[in-house]
Amino acid sequence: MRPTHSARTGMALILTLAAIVLGGALALLMQARAARVAQAEQAELIQERLRIAAAEAARDALWVLAADDNLNVDHAGEDWAQPREHTFPDGLATWAVVEDAGRFFNWNNLAAAQQPGRTSRDICGDLLTFCGDFQALPIVAALSDYVDSDDTGDYEEKFYRHATPPLQPPNRELWAPGELLNVHGFTARFLRPRPKADSSDMFSGDIAAAAVVVPVALTQPIPINLNTASREVLMALAGLQHEDAVRSVLALRMVQPFESLGALLMAHPELAAKLGDSVRVNSVYFRVRARAALGDQFSTVLAWVERDFHSGDIRILQWVPEVG
Repeated sequence: MRPTHSARTGMALILTLAAIVLGGALALLMQARAARVAQAEQAELIQERLRIAAAEAARDALWVLAADDNLNVDHAGEDWAQPREHTFPDGLATWAVVEDAGRFFNWNNLAAAQQPGRTSRDICGDLLTFCGDFQALPIVAALSDYVDSDDTGDYEEKFYRHATPPLQPPNRELWAPGELLNVHGFTARFLRPRPKADSSDMFSGDIAAAAVVVPVALTQPIPINLNTASREVLMALAGLQHEDAVRSVLALRMVQPFESLGALLMAHPELAAKLGDSVRVNSVYFRVRARAALGDQFSTVLAWVERDFHSGDIRILQWVPEVG
């Protein structure tokens, strides 16, 4: 029995409607896909702009550092040490700050040839103590063995052969803070910033704010800047017996930065003799941190640089961008 005309017409109408619905669904799918592609492209464009903005913020901060009119003295009141912020009409905001590496203890000092007087191991051990770690010796020994150039010590290849996973000490300077987590005794919790404690507590320092990895090969430890170093770092250099002298130094530099080590010698001759060549009043290495943000997207730059003592010229040692 053949379908009637009305049946054939109804079937054709159903097929037509199905085709229209399918076509509409495909159109909506294509529109949604096109919207997602457009959103992704827009996000990429924003990220690229943020990356450029963060880099420019870091560059501008380094221009100020290079233009320092007195390379013989560095202190926290100088133009280059002030955070720099800028907001564009569309809401994009940038921020950058230059930090003097001389204010920190450099973990890589343990890999450098030691100068007469107190060794970097002694200083590192005392710094950890002033930051509340009263069992610092094994940690210091482990880091020293990890970065020194020899194979003698309790924490060398034989020790790490049984680690999980097994690894081999590089016997060289560290190039990134993450490498510290490979060292016996160093954990994310150990390196996490501590909440601010009672400033009168001599052992309340924060190791996360007192020590850094300066990614450069050294022939000798990086000196500490007398004008910018924290109390914990200066105490680690001087020792507990010079607590009063260190407090005096902190008070004096708030009034007038030390322009030479001769001023320290006049004020505190015993402390000056103890510190020796481990301190200076200016710096060579600096860290710049910059950030650009728009809405919930951002881009950052962290860079380590070296500034020439005489010309102020900047040499970039490490440039680490990040987007999110």
